[in-house]
Amino acid sequence: MKIHQAVATALLDHGVNPLFGLMGDANMLYVGDYRELGGRFIPSSHEVSSVGMANAWAQATGRVGVTTVTCGPGIANTFITLVEAVKSSTPVLLMTGDAPLEPTHFQQLDIAAMAAAAGAGYEVVLEPSQAIRTLNRALQRVVSERRPVVFNLPQHMLLLEAGTQEPVTPPRARAAAAPGRADLARALDRIRAAKRPIILAGKGALNAGAHEALVCLADQLAAPVTTTVLAKDLFLDHPSNLGICGGLSHPAAVQTISESDCILVFGAALNAYTTHNRELLDGSNIIQIDDTPASFGKYLHVAETVPADARLAAEAISSALTEHRRDADRDWLERVQARLRSHDPRADFDDQSHAETIDIRTASIRLNEVLPARRNMVSDIGRFVFGAWPHITTPEPEGFTTMGAFGSVGLGLAGSLGMAAARPDAPTVCVIGDGGFMMNPTELATAVRESMRLIVVIYDDGAYGFEWHKMLNFGADPAHSLLAWPDLESVAKAMGATSRTIRRLDELDEVPKLTDDIDGPVVLVVKLDPTVNIAQ
Repeated sequence: MKIHQAVATALLDHGVNPLFGLMGDANMLYVGDYRELGGRFIPSSHEVSSVGMANAWAQATGRVGVTTVTCGPGIANTFITLVEAVKSSTPVLLMTGDAPLEPTHFQQLDIAAMAAAAGAGYEVVLEPSQAIRTLNRALQRVVSERRPVVFNLPQHMLLLEAGTQEPVTPPRARAAAAPGRADLARALDRIRAAKRPIILAGKGALNAGAHEALVCLADQLAAPVTTTVLAKDLFLDHPSNLGICGGLSHPAAVQTISESDCILVFGAALNAYTTHNRELLDGSNIIQIDDTPASFGKYLHVAETVPADARLAAEAISSALTEHRRDADRDWLERVQARLRSHDPRADFDDQSHAETIDIRTASIRLNEVLPARRNMVSDIGRFVFGAWPHITTPEPEGFTTMGAFGSVGLGLAGSLGMAAARPDAPTVCVIGDGGFMMNPTELATAVRESMRLIVVIYDDGAYGFEWHKMLNFGADPAHSLLAWPDLESVAKAMGATSRTIRRLDELDEVPKLTDDIDGPVVLVVKLDPTVNIAQ
């Protein structure tokens, strides 16, 4: 057996299926073997999307996403999405290989240096007999270090005999940690003294499966619940759900958070977006619970820290409160719930729709009503998120992610392909700006080829929206941010997708006809006015 055959077999023995990527000299042999052995290979149109697909797939499934690209320009093209996956702490294995052993070969690249610059781990096969051992170690590091690892199988080894290789060893995850007695006791002292507590859940709580435990604890504490963007809709149908905490909080949520005297934070790093540049939570009595101690106090001061798994910590607090009762202020909770029942998101803004454009907030509220009820969602990054994230919900929070950890526009479409592969039972909605879409529109062809159930909502203001308003604030001419795109509906159709341009609210009534029994990508180009400032 050759090395390329041994690697393909080992990938399947590790349960890697699907495998994302793009073929080239450094990987085509084992990709071919992998497919012939029954594995599903999902090829991207560009290497930047290869890691993006694996990233979103891993976030949606909780498993290691594996992708493979070739040497030189192939691995170089993944840099942005590799950094994105690093900043998201996503378990991704990126497989590649050194160029041929010729010092003047034009595709030579220092892969180790690139991985280090991205913040990823790095493993290289030094001897042919160590190929599977090194693969095992790379996968173990992905899981234990909670970050991507680049696996380098040099191209010249692929045709060598594999000989005796180490057996496949599945990676083992770190055991979830329960809170320590002393940490728990200090937290409980503050919790029992609180009259108006709030529970704030982040992605760590979602990943830990803490939903049921947090709902139980919220009932015991008579506490409203809120989330970070990455745990959006974890409490979607809860009567005390405040929605997203931070700069995207609606007025009723801001008022409630300002009234709180204690915030229990589960699995959230409390970054600038969750705290609205510290303004919303600065000075609050915060108890931060996280299984990554590096998160403690990273962005603002907290009163107590508890290193622990979110679910185990919530259960431990709930158990302690059952043994030693705490009087809950249910009158405050009832006032909060009444406030939430009367909240109308349409009343939070002045609709600035015009004859040829729709206010993004109005469009998003309506899209939430007409898109398929069962859906996943992947978001690109850009000014449009201020209109999309608060108003378009995802019934299952595991079905939402955003490709915005690095702030790099244009990764959302690739991420939506990974989500569609991970959760094919419901269509995936990709929300993206016109600038982000045009950075990588060819992945629509990937969605068509793979018959992915994908609904792409392009918020098209014909400009780089953030730059329009930033230039205006600097006293510069914002027209410099305008962009003359080709007709985006025609671009989508050229890629093989169904597409419609939406200029009026009533045209969204056609969406159910387009998306019922969807078996391939549908693109909705929603026309916006770049002068409408939704990020005030």
